[in-house]
This record gives sequence, C-alpha cells and structure tokens, in this order.
Amino acid sequence: MSAWTMQDLATRFPGRLGLAGACGIGFSARPVLSGSLLPVDPPAPFPSGHAEGIPFLSPDGMSGLHRRPRPFAHRLFRTIARSGAPGLLLAASHAIPPLLARLSRRFHVPVLASSLEAPHLESRLVGLLREHRDGTIRVHACLAVTSGRGILITGESGTGKTSAALRLAGEAGGAWIADDAVELFLREGSVRGSAPLRTRGLVDLPGRGILRAAALLVPERILEEAGVDGVVRVVRRSSDPPPEWPEVTRRGTCRILGLERPFQVFATEEGCEPLERRIAGWASSLDPRRREA
Repeated sequence: MSAWTMQDLATRFPGRLGLAGACGIGFSARPVLSGSLLPVDPPAPFPSGHAEGIPFLSPDGMSGLHRRPRPFAHRLFRTIARSGAPGLLLAASHAIPPLLARLSRRFHVPVLASSLEAPHLESRLVGLLREHRDGTIRVHACLAVTSGRGILITGESGTGKTSAALRLAGEAGGAWIADDAVELFLREGSVRGSAPLRTRGLVDLPGRGILRAAALLVPERILEEAGVDGVVRVVRRSSDPPPEWPEVTRRGTCRILGLERPFQVFATEEGCEPLERRIAGWASSLDPRRREA
C-alpha cells in the first residue's frame, strides 16, 4: 500500500482534519509514517531526526515563534526540512500566517492549519492512518440488520441508537451485530462491520447497564459481522450541524473506506415516528444491487 503525504491529507480529508488552510503541499513527497504529533515549543529548537512524527505549533507555540527574531523561524523550517519530517501542522489555527507561508515555499516544507486542538487532531490522524494502513476503522455506532440490509447507526450518545438497533434486530429478518463501537473493514470489495473483540456480544442499554446480547435476543438474531448497506445519522434536531463522520456527499451517500453507501439523517424531535420504524422503512427502500457499489 502506497504511503500518504501531506498533500494526500490536505486534498482528501480536509473536513475530517478540520483544515482551514494548506501551503506548499505539492513540494514534498515525504511520507506521513505516523499520526503522532511532535510539539514545537519556541524558544527550544525542534530536534532533528524525527522523520516519523509530524511537528506542530499550538497557539502558544505560534505566539512564542512570533516573539523570536526572524532567523529563529528560518532555522526551525531548515531543521524540519533536514529532519525528513513530512511537514508542519498548526493546531487550533484558522489560517497560515504570511511568514510561515513564505517559509513553506522557501524551504519546501508543507504547512497545514487545522481548527482542531492538538489531541483531537492527533486522534483523527491516527484513525486515518490506521484506516489507510490496515483497511479498518473503528467508529462510535451500532450495527443492525433490517429488511436483509446491514445499517450502521451513528450519532451522539443518548440519541437512541442502541434501543433502535435492538428493536430492529428483534423484528422478522432482523439481527444485531454491535453496540457503541463498530470496526469496519473491507472484504472482497464490500464494507463489513463487527464488534471489537472486547465488546463483542455486549450491549450498553440505557438505564440497565452493560448486558449480554444473548439475554435480550434469541441466538439466531445475533451475528458476528454483517455487510454495511446503508448509514444512518441520528440527531436530536433536524437543524443540527452535519456530522464530522462519515464523509457525506451531495448525492445522499457517504464514503466509507473509499466506497459509497446510501446515507440518511433522522431527528428524534418530539412528534416523530419511532426511530426504528423510520430506519426500517428507509432500509427496505435501498436497492440491494448497490451493496457492492
């Protein structure tokens, strides 16, 4: 599998990384080998020999850099260029300052600005690299089968994902696969999902705690894995902002591990039809021929 570069991250995943700006991304083909972030904390110089990590500046680091004489910034970029690091990240930043943009071009060091705080940004990078390297991704969601179609139910905690998944599994033709966390992977050109080993067969049911799925469903309604034929996002209000994951397109689909799947948003506002009924109705309308699309 080919390595990623800063250009790949900037052009393919701007939403997932909260990117607000990119400069010099075409200069370097040096690979991104690790999602770990290495802080640059002026006046201390960035140490050389850290090609596997990505140096980053926090807002405090940025302020410290601007307080130093200009030659210090030049030395910083020269050191990053010589270290083999893939570039420089600006965490919790909404733009690339003109000085850093000029130094990016001069030293051929890609610079990306992300609105995310460093811990959040690092978590996103690790997830993306794991997805790219291993062909797997772990998401906060439930996975159930209804109308013969596997539906990944995403949304914030407390939106009713677990209860809806269990009710879908209890109906004719339904099944339950995972609660709270789902590991997604590719097999023979299809997206499939299963529960992580540590939570396999367990359900975190609101008001009742963690239970075994076998205590709630008959054995034939519990599967170890299933294909993902559609993705649902559960929100509290129809006016809620779009999700950070998955990568939603304008055609009512989303992309998971490079493949498109139908996507639908359901709100849990008062007066709505029960969530599981709406999900079941939507799932039954999906074209089964799109499963391998």
